[in-house]
Amino acid sequence: MDRIKPKYLRSLYDLKAILMKVFLTFAVLAIVGTWWIEALESHINPIDRIAYPIMIAVFGISAFWLHLKPKSLRKVEYITFTTFASYCFVDFQAMLFGLPLFIADLYSVATFLQWLPMVYISAFIMLEIRNAIIASGLFYTSLVIPIVSYRFIQYVPDLASTQIYLTAMVVCFAHPIYILMLLGIALLKEQLVQIKTQAENMSVAATTDYLTGITNRRFATQSLDHLLELAKIENFHLTIFVLDIDHFKEVNDSFGHDVGDRVLICLANFLRQNLRDSDILGRWGGEEFIVILQKTDLQTACHLAERLYERNSEWVYEKVGHVTFSIGIATSRPDDTTDSLFKRADASLYQAKQNGRNRFEIAV
Repeated sequence: MDRIKPKYLRSLYDLKAILMKVFLTFAVLAIVGTWWIEALESHINPIDRIAYPIMIAVFGISAFWLHLKPKSLRKVEYITFTTFASYCFVDFQAMLFGLPLFIADLYSVATFLQWLPMVYISAFIMLEIRNAIIASGLFYTSLVIPIVSYRFIQYVPDLASTQIYLTAMVVCFAHPIYILMLLGIALLKEQLVQIKTQAENMSVAATTDYLTGITNRRFATQSLDHLLELAKIENFHLTIFVLDIDHFKEVNDSFGHDVGDRVLICLANFLRQNLRDSDILGRWGGEEFIVILQKTDLQTACHLAERLYERNSEWVYEKVGHVTFSIGIATSRPDDTTDSLFKRADASLYQAKQNGRNRFEIAV
């Protein structure tokens, strides 16, 4: 209500939730497709006969649960990563040590090794950087230790197991590169997020009144300039209120500037609660505020002012009690500039002060 907000893309959290649902959906489809092809060729690893339905169930339920409860993203990420990493860990041990759970032929080994780096990618996408580093380090260690101990266990290796061992050794040298590259990308992403956050905070600080939290004079002036030009082009009414607290100097003199500041904050909150979402509220300076009413004719603006006075009569300000304000109202004309429109509203405000305060006057 008190500012024109730019239309940004979805937040990072919302975007991650969408990507996670897409990922889980395609993961289920990929597993189903792989299972179907391997079943046609009668070439399914014994471990996959158990793992495929488990992963389909976990990923499918997680995607559905994330659709129902988007705030469960973090839990879904951990469950998904743990499930996939556990599968890859067991598969790797079965492949390396020639367990009957894994058919150690070219197809199975090549297929498995192409998916293995996905563990690290999943870690850095789904987890926070610190947890991703820990998870990737633990998973890599779980691969290296069996490879190092392989020679002590496999006393008489055959040709096939030797080739698998050599392939696994290459994995030992290649995977740290994956981890370092992903870490670099994650750090760059974090830096970009911080820069964007700082830029947004600076933008908000430049257009927000530090005391009341509503827009400041700079932003209100820019908004008025823009909307006045738009009103001329689209031929709609633009009305402004220039609002000033009555006897504000007496409040400061009687209760102190701290109480006066709280009155300003309280009035800003009151106006925010009682104006429309399309109205722009700004602090013009001191105890003076401006309200920009888009596509609002004079009659509607007067009804809004009457409603503000009615509700303000029931509004209690801390330590001060009831506080009144005066309003000057002006509606734009085809030849208006920002300065001329504001001057007419300001003149009406002066007239309201002269006529007894706690009232509004209309620019003629």
